[in-house]
Amino acid sequence: MKAVTSPSGTSGALAYTSVFISSEIVKWCFSDFKVVDRVPTYYSIGHLMVPGGDTKKPYGKYVLALNKITKDRYLPTGPELAQSAQLYDISGAKMKLLLDFPTIGEPHYAQAIDAKLIRDKQTKFYKLTENQHPWVARSESETGITRKGKVVHVKMTAIRSHFAPDNIEGVQVGDTVLFHVTNLEQDWDVPHGFAAMGSWSDAELLVMPGQTRTLRWVPKFAGVYPSYCTDFCSALHQEMQGYIRVAAAGTAVALKAEAKSKAPAHDEHNHR
Repeated sequence: MKAVTSPSGTSGALAYTSVFISSEIVKWCFSDFKVVDRVPTYYSIGHLMVPGGDTKKPYGKYVLALNKITKDRYLPTGPELAQSAQLYDISGAKMKLLLDFPTIGEPHYAQAIDAKLIRDKQTKFYKLTENQHPWVARSESETGITRKGKVVHVKMTAIRSHFAPDNIEGVQVGDTVLFHVTNLEQDWDVPHGFAAMGSWSDAELLVMPGQTRTLRWVPKFAGVYPSYCTDFCSALHQEMQGYIRVAAAGTAVALKAEAKSKAPAHDEHNHR
C-alpha cells in the first residue's frame, strides 16, 4: 500500500493498494475508507512504488506497479520470462496507464525521487590531480613494473584507445601480479574495463575516469595470456588489448613492460 496527498479536486488523503488476487490497483480514501477508483494490471501485481513515497510529501503524480508474471505479454526469451512494470498517472480522478515495459528479476520494491535533487550533485569524473592512490599513474610516463619477491606490481594507464604498458614479460608461475590501472580520461561516461585471462582468480575491473583500481592476477601455467578492455569506449575499443608472457618458475626472464610503438616502461626495482 502507498499513501499520497490528494490530487486537485478531492478531499482527504488517498491510498493505493495492490491486489494480487485480482491483479489490480485500488485507490481509496483515508477519511471514509471508500474505494474511489480501480485499474487492472498485467499480471499478478506485487509491490507499488510512488515517487517520493517514503517522504513526508509524496509527489502524488505517478504510481508504478511492479508485476510478477507476464505470460503472453512479451516474446519468450528462455525458461523464465521478463517481469512487467506499469506506470500510471494518478494526478486526476481516474488512474491512466502511461507506460507498460518489461523488467528483470522478481520486483519487490523500488524508490524514485525527482531528478533535480541529484542532478547537480553527481560526480561525472574524478580529477587526476586529486587522485591519491599509492599506485596512481597520471600519465604514461609514470607507468612501470616492479618486482618485490613473488609479487609483481604493474602501474598501467588506460585511455582511448590503448593500455600502457600492454606487453609484459618476466612474470613467472607462482607470482602474484597486481595491475594498478589508472583511467586517464577526464570526461563524463568514459569508463574503461580491464581483464586478463589465465588466472586462478578470474576477475575484471571497471575503472571510472580519473580513478585507479587494482586487479589481482595469479597465472596458472606458463604461456601467453591476453588482457583487454571489457567496457566499450570508442570505435577503437578492440585496440585496447595486450599480452602477458608467463615463464616457468625459476626461469631467468627479465621483467619488462612495453607499450605499442613506445619505449619500454620504467622497471623501477627489478629485484627479487
